[in-house]
Amino acid sequence: MAERIRVAYLDHAADVGGGAEEALVDLLRFVDRDLVDALLVVAERTDWLRGVEFAEDEIVRFFPESEEILERSRDTLGDSRSNLRSFSRSVGPVRQLARLLKRHRVDIVHTNSLKTHVLGGLAARMARKPLVWDVRDILDPGPARKLLLNVARLTRPHIIAMSAAVGRFLEPAHCATTVVHGGRSPEHFRQVAPSDELRAELGLTPDDEVITVIARLTPWKGHMVLLDAFRAVHVERPQARLVVVGAPTFWEETYLTELQERATDLGCADAIRWTGFRDDIPAILALTDLMVLPSFSEPFGIVIVEAMIAGKPVIVCDTGGPPEIVEDGATGLIVPTGKVGPLADAMVDLLSHPDRAHEMGQRGRERAVAQFDIRHSVRQIEDIYRRIMAG
Repeated sequence: MAERIRVAYLDHAADVGGGAEEALVDLLRFVDRDLVDALLVVAERTDWLRGVEFAEDEIVRFFPESEEILERSRDTLGDSRSNLRSFSRSVGPVRQLARLLKRHRVDIVHTNSLKTHVLGGLAARMARKPLVWDVRDILDPGPARKLLLNVARLTRPHIIAMSAAVGRFLEPAHCATTVVHGGRSPEHFRQVAPSDELRAELGLTPDDEVITVIARLTPWKGHMVLLDAFRAVHVERPQARLVVVGAPTFWEETYLTELQERATDLGCADAIRWTGFRDDIPAILALTDLMVLPSFSEPFGIVIVEAMIAGKPVIVCDTGGPPEIVEDGATGLIVPTGKVGPLADAMVDLLSHPDRAHEMGQRGRERAVAQFDIRHSVRQIEDIYRRIMAG
């Protein structure tokens, strides 16, 4: 048997942050262990690492929770003197990480988050190790985007872009880029039967028409636009209920209150359920009639794939990665980004035509299973490793 490729996977998060950590768990669950010898370099506290068996010597707990740069919002990176101080304080950890990569005889460094792209990228360059960036973000023009592009030009990673839209955002770096769409395993992310207990917990009745949004509570996910649109939906269809699944990060803790106050001002607060973070998404989707993701510039939207696996029609916006997943009019509807009227009309349309919505959901499931199975994505990543080692 050929010698395995020693890949160090870097992720700084303590908790599940977006879908990055779940995607890494899926990658490690399905990667060919005869090809890849995995080493996880993670935070001192890691609550998201589950579902994959690792030996004790395969995990290195490196990133401290108190590290200043790791506690910052991605949107504030690179924009002030305080951030420059953060990076100067990170020089020592970068050197320590470079020594760690050498000590463990790593062949390839695979970074899994924006902050490890920067810190891990610099460490990989210092250690003279090939670098892979697994990128699932689209940054707006500004200091953080400039910083990331500058680090890419310096460290020359092979970029795995979660969508063609992500790839376009990184084009100015002129790095080798492969688009690898995200995916889920239909066996691990299953369709489940509706639960009467969960329905009661959420304050829903069997007659309710359930619209679900599953996303971190942050402004670019478009919740404010969705609330405005839902008010119009609820006027026309009083049995409509909006289930909001997700929580804000610690630097946006007030955003939930802003959303709830907006719902009260609109007069539709009684028809909205705020669940916070949930780890029973298949069960929530089982109660759902349609799933909406109203993001302004969504890099991909793995929850779209999850809803499609669950057989649910989806409504998404026409920017970023979602148009690469959804076939408009066949597996869901694509509406103009940030427009209240078209979003409301699309929701009313699918609620008013349940047979059409059901057919879209079935077509969506067929498309998700055929094109967005995580195993297809993992095979593409394995090919990238082979090419890097051959090169």
